[in-house]
Amino acid sequence: MAESSSFHYQPTCSTPGCPHPAVYKVGATWSDGTSRELKNYGLACEAHREALLARARQRRDQLRLAEGESAGPVVLYRLEPGRRDTALSQA
Repeated sequence: MAESSSFHYQPTCSTPGCPHPAVYKVGATWSDGTSRELKNYGLACEAHREALLARARQRRDQLRLAEGESAGPVVLYRLEPGRRDTALSQA
């Protein structure tokens, strides 16, 4: 059986017109009571991380959760090649 290989690519910053590589994921933990994932609010380069984080926090504050759902605070996670969202470290 062949070894499976991970798909690796360098994502760019979510800020319109920014060509720089993303080094952070802006996200919040989310759960519906049975599953848990990282809700993605965008990807940020070093220069745009604070602006994207502030915008994401405003969007999170407006989020309406259904019964049984929960969402944590919006924080920065350092992107690490080959690691899934649930394994990323907070920056």
